[in-house]
Amino acid sequence: MKKAMKIVMISLLLLLGGFFAYHYIIDMLPNFEQANMREILPNYQKGKLSVIIEDENVEINYTPKLVEEKLYLPVDLVNKYIDPYYHWDEKEKTLTYTTSNKVIRMKNDDLTYFVNSEPLELDMPIMTFETDMAYIPMDFILEFSDIEFELNKDLKILVFDYLSNKYKTSNVVKKKSYIRIDTNEKSKVVEKLSINDELRVYEQYDGWVKVRSESGLLGYMKRTDLGVIKDIYPKIAKQEDDPQYNDKKNVDGLINIAWHQVTRTAANSSIKKVLEDVKGLDVISPTWFSIKNSDGDISNIASSEYVQYAKSKGYQVWALFSNKFDKKITHDVLSSTEKREKVIKQILALTSIYNLDGINIDFENVAKEDGIYFVQFIRELTPYLKAQDVVVSVDTYVPSAWTAHYNRTEVGKVVDYVIIMGYDEHWSTSPESGSVASIGFVERGILDTLKEVRKEKVILGLPYYTRLWTEEEVDGLINVSSKAYSMDRAKKILDDNDAEIVWNDEVKQFYGDYAKDNKVYKIWLEEERSIEEKVKLVIENDLAGVAGWKIGLEKNEIWDVLHDYLKK
Repeated sequence: MKKAMKIVMISLLLLLGGFFAYHYIIDMLPNFEQANMREILPNYQKGKLSVIIEDENVEINYTPKLVEEKLYLPVDLVNKYIDPYYHWDEKEKTLTYTTSNKVIRMKNDDLTYFVNSEPLELDMPIMTFETDMAYIPMDFILEFSDIEFELNKDLKILVFDYLSNKYKTSNVVKKKSYIRIDTNEKSKVVEKLSINDELRVYEQYDGWVKVRSESGLLGYMKRTDLGVIKDIYPKIAKQEDDPQYNDKKNVDGLINIAWHQVTRTAANSSIKKVLEDVKGLDVISPTWFSIKNSDGDISNIASSEYVQYAKSKGYQVWALFSNKFDKKITHDVLSSTEKREKVIKQILALTSIYNLDGINIDFENVAKEDGIYFVQFIRELTPYLKAQDVVVSVDTYVPSAWTAHYNRTEVGKVVDYVIIMGYDEHWSTSPESGSVASIGFVERGILDTLKEVRKEKVILGLPYYTRLWTEEEVDGLINVSSKAYSMDRAKKILDDNDAEIVWNDEVKQFYGDYAKDNKVYKIWLEEERSIEEKVKLVIENDLAGVAGWKIGLEKNEIWDVLHDYLKK
């Protein structure tokens, strides 16, 4: 009996040992189970093309189409991963593509397209298929984008690589080599490889390497299965949609601009008086053009005599073009391809008729959702103006979260100058009294703008005005109101009321206040010393120059300050 029990125990031990040995061996052996496509490609959709951008299987809303051996890409995919400058107007079924010197328009299903208004023929039209999304022929995209692609028809994989990117390659050196789902040998197999198969190589992880095979599949391989990893340098230089700084200013030293507020045609006759005592001015910018209505008609109060006189005195004329601060009209016009084109044609005609040297675009109070249309308008207008040798400048706010949609980065890529409106720190209806342009506010505006725009293109807008603030207590609350005054008039108001005027070194301005009729009046003065402090920032940050709002409100001494800093 004891002998039988011993045999049973030994048998059980052998069985258990065998069981554990089997599982130990199994655990040590690599997994050779083939992964399915859903496991390999997280965004796989059966029967549809999967898209790989270098080392990422990207999620897409609309699938690329293969029609009669011709590849079409949805514009949202192109904008996100290839080139952001395709603008699809779904309502008008028009696709616009812009570069620094071209505006290309294409209508849905039409083989004729227009490059800077000149008609050309496409081999394949843009299409919409069963959706409202535009699909662009791949052949057209390749003409303008620094990419290459490979299409694996069997696996339905479309792979894109950026020609301007450095990348790494290696080749397989072991007979039995596998790409796997994860960085361990128990993960499923993506693809079995042969010796000398070439791969793109990406990140390395503790003895494993992320790779992409020639078939377009992504996964991980053991580093020991690969040979030398080689660096491959870009096939082409990165295409920047930012032309070389276009020095069209034709002035000595830094540029000095003055805005001239003109509200009716008859007021143009004041130009002779306005320019009487100026010194070192290069450009006069009259407020002549604005969007009149939602149809895109332009209001024009320009004068040929004004231009002729200014030019005879050596000044350039950059007419200001405004949206009149009207959100609705701005949206109605800029969101429509046809209306943008209508506005552009009018601006080009006016520029030619009046022989203008520049256009200054002053679109304020643009709604957040219309930021994309504003940028698109700038990108469409600028190439045409530059073709006419016209300088293009755009006025922008001091950067803040609520003005981010103006997208200074993109605007700064195509225009000649970005002008910071370095004032209205405290605006006309501000809830509290304060400086129009304290030195800290101005400096922040410059530094934050320089994060987005090259210094050679940045001009600082200066205030030639200030505000008289009135504070009155009503029912325990302080009501604040203000009125804008010229530099001389503001100083006279303080003098007439025997106000003590002191220099405030924190804001770099003279300050004065006085009480009268149960009200408190405050002024942060703008004059030659405060302007000098701001101009010092222009020099310190190596900016392109200054622009003053508005001529006629400044003290005569301002011109000496500007001349001394900008022209010497």
